[in-house]
Amino acid sequence: MVATAAAADPAQTPGSNVTVTTCRAQLDKPPLRIAYENVAPLTAAEVDFAVVGSVGVITTVRDIGKFVKGTPISHVFSLPEDTSPLGLSSARCIVTKVVYADGTAWLNPGSIR
Repeated sequence: MVATAAAADPAQTPGSNVTVTTCRAQLDKPPLRIAYENVAPLTAAEVDFAVVGSVGVITTVRDIGKFVKGTPISHVFSLPEDTSPLGLSSARCIVTKVVYADGTAWLNPGSIR
């Protein structure tokens, strides 16, 4: 059984060059799935997200790897121990930071940390 995000998917955090296609909770472990794509010409080495629900930031996630432009990424993450995936039906994943392989970075100027 899967609780899916609201109709806001797919979404791009303005300026991030990352398009989030899925931000959803699932009953399988680990319970948070984020699927996204780097649309920047540079390879990303780190992408950070704030998972935001109706009551504010639920958790933050850091994904580290080699994220080449145009390659779909789909990873699963843990949630804080006291968080039920059933409460994430309207969650959004906002990109807060992108670090590129060349060492440059983009920081979300309006992100909640």
